[in-house]
Amino acid sequence: MNERDSATTGDPRHRARVRVDQVRTVYLHSPTTTIGSLVAGAALVAVMWNHISHAVLIGWLSILCAHQVLRVYHYRSYLRAGAEGQQSERWGKLYVMAATTAGLIWGSAGVLMFVPDSLAHQAMLVLILFGIAAVSMGSLSAFGPAFYALVFLTLLPIIVRMLLDPGPARIYLAIPGVIVFCVVLSFGRRVNRIVAESKKRRFENLDLIEELRAQKEIAEEARHQAEAANRSKTQFFAAASHDLRQPLHAMGLFAAALQEKVKDPEVRDVVSSINASVSALEGLFNELLDIAKIDSGVIKPKLTHFALENVFGRLRDEFSAEAAAKGLRLSVDGGTRIVTSDAVLLERILRNLLSNAIRYTSAGEVALSATPAGDKVHIEVRDTGVGVGPEDRERIFEEFFQLGNPGRTSKKGLGLGLSIVRRLCGLLGYEIRLASQIGKGSTFSFDVPPGTAPEPHRDAPLAAGDRGDLSGKLIVVIDDEAAIVEGMKVLLSGWGVEVMGSLTGDDVIEAVHAGERMPDLIIADYRLGGGVVGTDVIERLRRELDPEIPAILVTGSAAPERVSEADAKRYDLLFKPVQPEKLRTLIDAKIRRMPA
Repeated sequence: MNERDSATTGDPRHRARVRVDQVRTVYLHSPTTTIGSLVAGAALVAVMWNHISHAVLIGWLSILCAHQVLRVYHYRSYLRAGAEGQQSERWGKLYVMAATTAGLIWGSAGVLMFVPDSLAHQAMLVLILFGIAAVSMGSLSAFGPAFYALVFLTLLPIIVRMLLDPGPARIYLAIPGVIVFCVVLSFGRRVNRIVAESKKRRFENLDLIEELRAQKEIAEEARHQAEAANRSKTQFFAAASHDLRQPLHAMGLFAAALQEKVKDPEVRDVVSSINASVSALEGLFNELLDIAKIDSGVIKPKLTHFALENVFGRLRDEFSAEAAAKGLRLSVDGGTRIVTSDAVLLERILRNLLSNAIRYTSAGEVALSATPAGDKVHIEVRDTGVGVGPEDRERIFEEFFQLGNPGRTSKKGLGLGLSIVRRLCGLLGYEIRLASQIGKGSTFSFDVPPGTAPEPHRDAPLAAGDRGDLSGKLIVVIDDEAAIVEGMKVLLSGWGVEVMGSLTGDDVIEAVHAGERMPDLIIADYRLGGGVVGTDVIERLRRELDPEIPAILVTGSAAPERVSEADAKRYDLLFKPVQPEKLRTLIDAKIRRMPA
């Protein structure tokens, strides 16, 4: 169901309320998008100052500022209108007009500020315009007409201009730009569908709650329906993980391939920024899916005995730079303690607590420690940050609640970290405790059962820097999305690999026999078209060709049964979106383990 379907079908009352709520959502994002637009506009003018006519730049920036002033006026008028006044369809039309105007302004920049003889300036222009479109997925995707108006009008002019350019922009920027444009539209449409469906279900549930007050029999029935609606929402997120990860997966592959090919240092910096943005988007996306997986019961603890040393060491390495950048002292102590827990889930709990502590601490120390406490191991994360008042000590564990962030700026995350911590602690049977004083800091703590001795671990893969020569190796790539296959081809070809791509795997055997050469490795997506799964395709190819062909299974699901199946059939798992460095390391390891 697309955005139009979600917003225009069903009960007319729900339809109207969903549209009003969609409009309200985008208006409340106006302060953030206004500041972001002005900053991006000023940065673009500064970059182009010595290459574009000053009159053009000043005129364009003046129009952008005037438009943002008008948007601020509309925002304030919307707030003054109150709850009843905000029901009018006029506000939605005004916002679409504002988004259309913004798209025209940014789209004109793609033509007016295009520097034909400078690939670096072209790349910076593309980065800012595509950044505006990517950010709009978060701020505008709730309201489809405004999102599509902004994205189309912003990106189409620069894409057309690059395609008409005879220089290298056509190869390095235009073609990936077309792909990313399609990815942005696809991902925005999916997010819009999720938001619209979620809002519709929320209003349905609210109506059910009203009916609950009428009589006990209706109340009981309505409760069951509300629970069913909540389960379906969670199941929807879990099932959608594959489809939502695909655009990120494709974007990461193309960005990595571009980085391998580009030699210009400035352009490489731009591509590195794109990769960093993909990683950040992946982090936010994973938080949303973690909530859905925990609530739907997909995640099951796997308890083992292990020393905290490896977990603590990874966390120290991960957060040292971030803490140092803020002038904080990061202390990690007690890693020699042995506990009984799920190492992955415990590390996720501590990662969220440390991230939260550093985010809300501006001076002093953040400390992670493990100490004996009777028959338990007491683990705590302590900071010298802003502290939490008594009235907020329960609310901070609610979804999307954030202290000191009324404007919902993205720098402070989504407000899901502590909600995930409480869920994971509940899953493992731990009681999360909070001791805090305003202005002096907070301490989050819980107790973990002790362990007896660390259990053996699987052999670690090769180090990232220990790369083998992949020249001439033949790798079969199977994925039901052509963009993924093409992205893999571009990336692997840059490493000297010969790639045989397939959407189903049905044509691989014939191609292998025609080429009279056995593949060195199979990389297959788990979920293929028509209900086919990648494990079945790999097994069929092994039976027909060689049972010893190594294989890598790519999946968007971290379900325990998927891990068990991979272990049983001698696959290695990679989770979407695949990080190219991890893929390269795993390919080296698989091929080096093959008999000569």
